[in-house]
Amino acid sequence: MEKIERKTIMININDLINENLIALDLDAKDKTEVLEKLADMIHREGRLNKAENEPKIGFLNALWERENSFSTAVGFSYGIPHGKCKYVKEASVAYARLKDEIKWADDENVKYVFMIAVPDQKAGNEHLEILIKLSTSILEDDFREKLEKVQTAKEALETIKKYSSKNR
Repeated sequence: MEKIERKTIMININDLINENLIALDLDAKDKTEVLEKLADMIHREGRLNKAENEPKIGFLNALWERENSFSTAVGFSYGIPHGKCKYVKEASVAYARLKDEIKWADDENVKYVFMIAVPDQKAGNEHLEILIKLSTSILEDDFREKLEKVQTAKEALETIKKYSSKNR
């Protein structure tokens, strides 16, 4: 029997996020506004595909397609909306701590949001690995407490990088 070798892709969240992709005490009235503001941050960083017409709208449509099929609220007042599409040029993570908690799903409110953007061609393993790294960080009480208390985007970035780079 032939042995099949699995390729492991190691994603480093540190390469996907920077201070410009972090918003603390983001003022948003609902999920739509949160998604638009975080997508704007990713777009302003040049991580959407300029070769495509209306890349931000295309990316938002991918986010809503996923959100409409199943809510991305993950508990602990966190949401992880994610979109995989041709409109994304470079895999990215954006983070927002909202000023006020908002309704995310029928039975869940959110105050903290990680948005993941992944190009179509990297949608498989890369997308899942990013989700796993963020989800396992969110499960840690210390991570959530630190993100709740950070005062600057730099502090938030350091916390995110520290916890997402842990080997679990």
